[in-house]
Amino acid sequence: MSNEKMLTISLVNLDIDCAIKVPVDMFFELLENTPDLIGRFGFESSMSQWLEMLSTVKAEYKDVRNFDWSKANADEEVFLRRCQIVVALGAHLEDIPLMLSGEGLVDFIEDMGGINVTEQVLNGSLPIDNFA
Repeated sequence: MSNEKMLTISLVNLDIDCAIKVPVDMFFELLENTPDLIGRFGFESSMSQWLEMLSTVKAEYKDVRNFDWSKANADEEVFLRRCQIVVALGAHLEDIPLMLSGEGLVDFIEDMGGINVTEQVLNGSLPIDNFA
């Protein structure tokens, strides 16, 4: 898995002082499918499940030693999956902003047709004066 593009997701918006590192494709596939899952289970049930998972993550995160998917054991993978679900559900159910970073995110956005503004400014394609 070492050649997978990775994404860092901060959980600070959920009052959890940690960040996880997971494959970017896996997270965005989950994020894309979340509205369908909410539709299938219903808003109330989804909210209940989200609150239960959020409580579990808050209770467990201080005991987790590794937050990097590429180095995770089976128990840590379960925790990292749960974190991703909590973040995706929180974004859809409660409009909690996503806090994402990492080269995997940049590559994903560029693959979707976006541009790396920093790179464009540094190579002179975009004048820095446009951002003043």
